[in-house]
Amino acid sequence: MKKENKLRIIHLCVAVLLTAALAVSLGLFAAKTAALNTELGAVYDAAYFALVDNLGDLENKLKKLDVASGGKLQRELLEGVYTDSEVAVGHIATLSGRNGEITPALKFVNQLGDYAGYLSKKAEAEGLTGDEKDTLRQLGDVVGQLNDAFLAAGESVSEGGNIYDAIGAELGAIGDIYDAVSDNNVEYPELIYDGPFSDGLNDRETKFLNGKETISADEAVSVAGEIFGGKFDYAGESDFNIPSYILTSGERNLRLTKAGGYVLEYSDGAVSSGAGKSMDEMTASAGALLEELGYEDMKAVWASESDEAVYINFAYTLDGVVYYPDLIKVKVMPDTGAVSGIEAMNYIYNHTERDKAVFADIELALPEGFDADNVGKAVIPTDFNTEIAVYEAAGEYNGGYYYLYFDAVTGEEREVLRVIEDGNQGMLIV
Repeated sequence: MKKENKLRIIHLCVAVLLTAALAVSLGLFAAKTAALNTELGAVYDAAYFALVDNLGDLENKLKKLDVASGGKLQRELLEGVYTDSEVAVGHIATLSGRNGEITPALKFVNQLGDYAGYLSKKAEAEGLTGDEKDTLRQLGDVVGQLNDAFLAAGESVSEGGNIYDAIGAELGAIGDIYDAVSDNNVEYPELIYDGPFSDGLNDRETKFLNGKETISADEAVSVAGEIFGGKFDYAGESDFNIPSYILTSGERNLRLTKAGGYVLEYSDGAVSSGAGKSMDEMTASAGALLEELGYEDMKAVWASESDEAVYINFAYTLDGVVYYPDLIKVKVMPDTGAVSGIEAMNYIYNHTERDKAVFADIELALPEGFDADNVGKAVIPTDFNTEIAVYEAAGEYNGGYYYLYFDAVTGEEREVLRVIEDGNQGMLIV
C-alpha cells in the first residue's frame, strides 16, 4: 500500500487501546445515544456477541482471583480484568444507543476496570488482602448477573431478530441489567470515582450545539422533508443526553437535535440489490450529504464494504489535521450510492472551535525496519476525556501493518494499532 487514496483490506485489531473511542476503527470511540428505533446494519449484533463473550471472560478471571495466592498471578489476572473492562465499555456504549437504561452498566464496568487497575499495581509486591478478595468476589457475582441479563435480552437474536430491537423489547431484561449494577452493595475505594471513564460519561457536553437556536417540532418535520424528501411524521421527543425530535416516514427513522435541527441519527430500511457504485462514488455522495447537513470539512478515514452495505467513517479535518474525536458514521447502499444511515453523536459531543494544535518539528523514533507509507497529523482522544495532538505513522513492519501515534511535541510514542488482514472486508482510506 503506497501513498494516498489507495484502499487496503483490513480488520482492525487494537494492540494498545486508544480508549473506547478508538477501539472500533482508528479514532472511533464509543458513543452513548438515546432510545430510538434506528439501526446501522450488523454493528449492534456484533457488539452484543462480543460483549457476552467478554463478560464471560471477566467473570472467569474474577473467580480465578478468589483462589489465586501468588502475587504475580494476581497481578496478571487483574491486568486482564482491567483490559477486558476497557473493551466491554466500548461494546456497552454501542448497545446503549437503543436504550439509555443500560447506561449504568457503563459506569459499573468502568469502575470495575479502574479498581482492577489500582489493585494490579500493588498485587505482586503486597498481595491481595482478604477484604479486597471479598470485594472482587462480589464484583464477579455482579458481572455474572450482568451477563445473564444481556443474554436474556438477546434471546430473539437466535430466532432471526437483532439485538438492537431485542434490547428495546425485552424490558424485563433491561430492568435486570439496571438492577444488577445499581443495587449491588459492593463498596469501592474512594479513588475509583476519580479514574478514567468514571462519572464523566454521564456528563458529556454537546459542544457543537452550544449557542444553537432551539427549533420547534413543526420546524423539525419541515427540515426532515427538505433533507430526505417525502413526508415525515412527529413521533415523539427524547431528552436523554442529546435532546432531540424523533420523526418517522415509513421505514425511515430520523432524530434531529432540538438545538439547531441537526441530524443526530438516521436510518432507512431499504435493502441493497448488490454492488454497483465504486468506493470513490459512495464516499463522494456521503461527503456531499454531510456538507449539506452542516457537517463541513469531513474526510473519509475508514470504510467497511459488503454487497449489502458500506459503512464509511468521516472525521473533521482542518489544516491537514484529522480530528478523530469529531467522527460521523455513514451507511451507504452499494447499488445506488444512496445514504441509508447516519450517526453523528461523536461529532455533536466534541466538535468545537479549538486552539490550533501544536506540532513540533521532530524526528519520529520509528522502529528500525519500519517502512512508513504515510505520516500525518491527527488529534486523538485520551482515557481522561481530553485530546492530544499526535503524528500518525502508518506502515509495514516485520510482515505486519501498523499505525503508530507519537506525541506531537515530545515525540513520545503514545498508542499503537495493528492491522490484521484476515479477509474481513474493511478498508482504510489514507
